[in-house]
Amino acid sequence: WIKPFSAPGRHDLSLGFTLGNMSAGQPRWGILGAGGISNDFCASLVGNRSSITAVAARDAGKAGDFAKKIGAARAHGSYEALMADPDVDVVYVGTIHTTHAPLTKMALEAGKHVVCEKPLGVNEAEVQELIDLARSKKLLLVEGMWSRFFPAMRKAREVLEFGEIGSPRYVQADFGFVAPAEETHRLWDPQQAGGAMLDVGCYVVQAATMAFGPTLPQQISCTGQLASTGVDKEGSISLTWDGRGSASLICSLTTNTPEQVMVICSKGHLRLHSPAHAPTQITVAREVGRGDFSEETFNFDLPKLPEGLQTNFPNSEGFLYEVQAVEKALKEGLLECAEYPLDESLVVVKIMDTYRQQLGVVYPFEK
Repeated sequence: WIKPFSAPGRHDLSLGFTLGNMSAGQPRWGILGAGGISNDFCASLVGNRSSITAVAARDAGKAGDFAKKIGAARAHGSYEALMADPDVDVVYVGTIHTTHAPLTKMALEAGKHVVCEKPLGVNEAEVQELIDLARSKKLLLVEGMWSRFFPAMRKAREVLEFGEIGSPRYVQADFGFVAPAEETHRLWDPQQAGGAMLDVGCYVVQAATMAFGPTLPQQISCTGQLASTGVDKEGSISLTWDGRGSASLICSLTTNTPEQVMVICSKGHLRLHSPAHAPTQITVAREVGRGDFSEETFNFDLPKLPEGLQTNFPNSEGFLYEVQAVEKALKEGLLECAEYPLDESLVVVKIMDTYRQQLGVVYPFEK
């Protein structure tokens, strides 16, 4: 398929803005949300010595405490106030799933560039609206699929791009963990777009599109089980791109899985070691004969956390790679990050929509 690091086609415009829109050419960040994922993202902003102008949360006190913790210049007690802040160039959306699309839309309409935590939207309609809006306003929009920015993932894509082990034929990927038991938790709550697919399934789907390209597979077959709340607690996805290859994917909120990605190619295979959504190790196996492979393993150490800061999720130190890629794109005036272009975000959400349709998961706000 297309080269992974080439520009993402006709939409990769470099006419959106110039460095003159930003103070001394350095992007000025505004952070929406003061929870665990925002903490981890901001730890990398601090480590990168990025400029953090403001933090906003619905709780002004929480916003103030978080601003002090990460060295932000100021705190806002509402999201609207941050959108109106003239000293914010780019917004990071780190809130719950159902607020991603409306807050991203609000930020784009306010003329801000946006990095939105995955999923960009809970369904195709939301994602398409945001893509259209960002392109019409010539603003950078990035879905925070941070996996794509890890050096181990970049190495995997280089191996595939240059055909070192032939063409991709099969992808096997899993991601599962044991979610909190309380039915009121966001992961089990349909009002908050809970379920395995939107939380971790998106990672295994993007592993397949990484190998086969950002095009919709011709065949999609899904099975799974629903929780008592009506969201998916686990699921299995089979994807086939006619004439190219297939993917077998599982996601779960009930089981701790090995969390690896295997890409089997015509002349070998590669494995992203656990945790594959934030990988630091990759093994490339070159075919010698039947059942005989010559293996080479590559290791990539995580960046170090800034002193005094802690993270909540595995390998969150790796947010630094995403931060640096986004700031580079901003400084170059790009409207997308080639590592995970918007057209691929759209393909992935279409696959996730089909999965939910086949399992019978419909969120209340979609009815």
